[in-house]
Amino acid sequence: MFPINVVEKETGISKYLLRMWERRYSFPRPERDLKGERIYSPVDIEKLKLVKSLMEEGYRPSKIINQNLEDLKTLLKSFSGNETSSAAVRNYGTVILITNPELELEVRSAIKNHPVKRIIVVSSREDLANLAL
Repeated sequence: MFPINVVEKETGISKYLLRMWERRYSFPRPERDLKGERIYSPVDIEKLKLVKSLMEEGYRPSKIINQNLEDLKTLLKSFSGNETSSAAVRNYGTVILITNPELELEVRSAIKNHPVKRIIVVSSREDLANLAL
């Protein structure tokens, strides 16, 4: 079982938002320790990570937060094709994949004031196969 500050670090969801969801959506439903402080299970953390990933894909929490783990995993896979690529995007933030190297300078110029953490240039199937996401 994990305290709220650990959940905040693990999921990237603020403790204030966690508390609000608890009131608004009845999830998460943390247990309480002997001091009355919230403690979360590993399953809670896994579901919160899935919800956050789906929110990054454009879903509103009210539409997904009460779905079960398997449904959330299936929904997330529909975006990524596999869990690995979604995990890579979550770890890097915004990722831009450039498939035409001739556009690289234009793309870099267009996004220079945006928080893009990683740019990947792919010009062949070999480059694509060698991606280390």
